[in-house]
Amino acid sequence: MATVSIDIDDQVKEHFNKFIEEHGTNINHDDVKEALAKVDEVRANCTDGYVVDQVGCLQMMLSMVEDDTWVIADSNKEKINATIKYFIDDNDVIPDHIPGIGYVDDCIVIDGTMDAVEEEMMEYKDFCRARLVYAKNGPFSLDDWSSIKDQEAVSRARNRRFRKSKRTRGW
Repeated sequence: MATVSIDIDDQVKEHFNKFIEEHGTNINHDDVKEALAKVDEVRANCTDGYVVDQVGCLQMMLSMVEDDTWVIADSNKEKINATIKYFIDDNDVIPDHIPGIGYVDDCIVIDGTMDAVEEEMMEYKDFCRARLVYAKNGPFSLDDWSSIKDQEAVSRARNRRFRKSKRTRGW
């Protein structure tokens, strides 16, 4: 099996960063729908694990964008919007129709965005888990989530104290 090594120089990084800056925070929902359709297409037709993983990360970003309850930070919204636009653009640096390497540039952009928005993505995953567990995917606000996080933190502290007291008493 042949391997491909790609060296990303400062000029390419600058191109991607400029692309992000040019697209702002207004996410077009038609772009989101187009990106979701393309995600499904890539998942159905691509066998490259790296590409499939990166597209899965983009799908999580798209879920975050579509979630009416979640409020994305503007700095992250700008990066996610540019990533969506780049992903759906057929005239990007490496045309997507080229077998084997067509999605490499898209993956680089997705990966860079994931690095930038990782903390918020982890928070969103935690929010989704709490919504599923506590609200059974029903109505669930950010205030509900904040209360649950506080309750869980108190519970964890109480459990740690209890375990520590059991060890000192020899139970």
